[in-house]
Amino acid sequence: MLRVLFLVLLLAAFTFAQDESVSDYDRWMQAKAHRDSVRNAERIQKNSVPFDFLVGMTLNVGFKVINNETQLSRYEKEDRIVFFEGAFFQVGASVQLPLLKYHLTVRLGVLFEYAPLFLSEPLYVEDGKGGCKRVTDGGLSQGRIAFPILFAVKPRFSFVSFEFGPQISIPLFDNLELDDARDRELDSSLEFSMLLGVGFRVNERIYLDLLLDAKFYHKFNERFADGLADWSSVAVKAGVTFNLF
Repeated sequence: MLRVLFLVLLLAAFTFAQDESVSDYDRWMQAKAHRDSVRNAERIQKNSVPFDFLVGMTLNVGFKVINNETQLSRYEKEDRIVFFEGAFFQVGASVQLPLLKYHLTVRLGVLFEYAPLFLSEPLYVEDGKGGCKRVTDGGLSQGRIAFPILFAVKPRFSFVSFEFGPQISIPLFDNLELDDARDRELDSSLEFSMLLGVGFRVNERIYLDLLLDAKFYHKFNERFADGLADWSSVAVKAGVTFNLF
């Protein structure tokens, strides 16, 4: 009888010890899973690249061409021709508003633009006597106030973003200066263009951009060149935005 009782107690002790061992193992696995989860969250947070809120100054420099499709056979080329080209700069203020901290932002700007362009193809302009004359030298100086609305999207861990958006420009002046012809200030309409390019976050204070600025339609409110009416322009610009705060 005592032997049977001893065996029962021994079996109970073994079962209890096994239960305790399983319970300890479960607790260890739960603790390990928690530690792994915390480490993974810390790694994701450490490697994530956010879009920062910024209020800053933007400076862009670039190269612009203004072209037109000739309507008269006396032009040397009967195709879309670049008539004006040259470097330009933009300077002004920008504010960046993150919409999705790691994936989407919008940047709004107010920029002054100045573009001293030179004549790259001959123009036929009025000679003041009811006829036209061929002009080969001169330039077009442009001033604008530009309002870009630039959206940027990117993966969570990337410093590089894809940027796109519209830009509205208010003409301040278009001074046409041609050799052997009457200088004039052209009256221009409101301009709309599309921005497309890439951005790079250097750090929380500095952003870089490389953008294509395509203006598919531009209208001067007076015809200053015979056989030419509606103009378009394309520009490439590189810029930097500094966060001032």
